Amino acid sequence: MNNLERKRRHIDVALEQQPARNCFDSIRLRHRALPNVSLKEITLDTEFFGKTAAAPFFVSSMTGGPSESERINRHLAEACNELGIAMGVGSQRIAMQEGSVSGLTWSVRNAVGARPLFANFGAVNLPQLNAIQDLGRILDSIEADALILHLNPMQEVFQTNGDTDWTNIIDHIAQVCAWSPVPVVVKEVGFGLDVQSAKELASIGINVLDVAGMGGTRFADIEIALNAEIRQTLSTDNVFDHWGYTTIESLGMIKKELPTMTCWASGGIRNGLDVAKSMCLGASAVGIAGKLLRPATESTDAVIIALRQFMSELRISCFGLGVRSSIGLSRSHILGNVDAD
Repeated sequence: MNNLERKRRHIDVALEQQPARNCFDSIRLRHRALPNVSLKEITLDTEFFGKTAAAPFFVSSMTGGPSESERINRHLAEACNELGIAMGVGSQRIAMQEGSVSGLTWSVRNAVGARPLFANFGAVNLPQLNAIQDLGRILDSIEADALILHLNPMQEVFQTNGDTDWTNIIDHIAQVCAWSPVPVVVKEVGFGLDVQSAKELASIGINVLDVAGMGGTRFADIEIALNAEIRQTLSTDNVFDHWGYTTIESLGMIKKELPTMTCWASGGIRNGLDVAKSMCLGASAVGIAGKLLRPATESTDAVIIALRQFMSELRISCFGLGVRSSIGLSRSHILGNVDAD
């Protein structure tokens, strides 16, 4: 199975996944019977790297390889342009290594307009570049406002011929930070970012950490489903089902140890209330992916409907808390204690 075919199957398997009970269900917020605010006057505006966006959430990285992704990314980009939402594209490794830019050409930037747009590349693939400067190709192709480097060791380990040598990857990330003309974001892909790694990344100049915990799309399960030889590695498919950290665990641990670090939350974000809870826990922005994949396979209008629901739910959350702006959400709005240890 080549890279393009594997990416096509990624989409199919991701659409089949059924989300389990979510970590955000354990978080309750403080209701205000006298909110003293007007719902229609609540603002959600924020900034991503100097550009204004209409909400503190963004379309998180989904798919970047096969031709199907062109349609998916176009629907997402057009919806983001319409509503003023930021967007991150899927992995651009195929564009870099195989000369294909399907779905991730100038057409994505054209569709998203002036909205914030983030490039995406796998950190483990950095040693395979001839030079770090080669990343300029994927930045320029979409006029990216930031570069996301994703960490996916527990996905690669189950992938046929996956990249399992992660020796000194931090050094390659440091080279990217020293060179990059745009801010650099590092994100996990569904297992949660740990404190030790977060500290190492912060020390080399990473601008943003996206914790990307358990609860959303399960990329390890996708690779297991596509690996015809998986029984040489695993006795059953669910051995590592509970590996990693939930989004609230990862976010809580990192904000406790690195209180001034800018953190994004993604992984299992189902609605605007989950966005509000993430921001109460210290996230400055929140990534949404799985809940938008099916609408993105249908139409731009379907994505717009879903994003408007997120905006409405977030605004209602602020209203119920008596907060005039989403940037006013804080840990003080959480009912009870949240154990981050």
